[in-house]
Amino acid sequence: MRGNDAGGAALITVLLLPLLLVTLASSLELGALRVVASRARAAADLATVVAIGDQDEETLRLTGRYRPAGDAEDVARSYLAANLEGLQASLGAASTDVAAAADVAVFRDAASRAEGSLMLILVLCYLPALMLLVVVPLVLTLLAGLDLVGP
Repeated sequence: MRGNDAGGAALITVLLLPLLLVTLASSLELGALRVVASRARAAADLATVVAIGDQDEETLRLTGRYRPAGDAEDVARSYLAANLEGLQASLGAASTDVAAAADVAVFRDAASRAEGSLMLILVLCYLPALMLLVVVPLVLTLLAGLDLVGP
């Protein structure tokens, strides 16, 4: 004979519900973070392309060589800040602060100096170039709401 196990399923559900909620919240949070990371990467890429595309017209006219404009770092930071504005709710800092803290390296005349030397930072890159390194602080909203992680 079988005993009465009618409440067993309800007990298992009640015991596993917190685990299921945490798993669901972390899955949603990870998906949202991946979307924000992808958008932040696109914002950095666009800022880099715009900054390197702003050429020094005088040098181009006189020598026929491309050379980034003198304000390429400022252009990269301003476009990065503008592109990160749409992610402001997910950022852990203001977009202008993130852009101001970004490391921007402009290689203006590197083409003549790089011949025969090994460039470890820029792999397969046509010089002159601009490198942008951004650390984007993010906010964990769902998991912070569950009080599993700090703010």
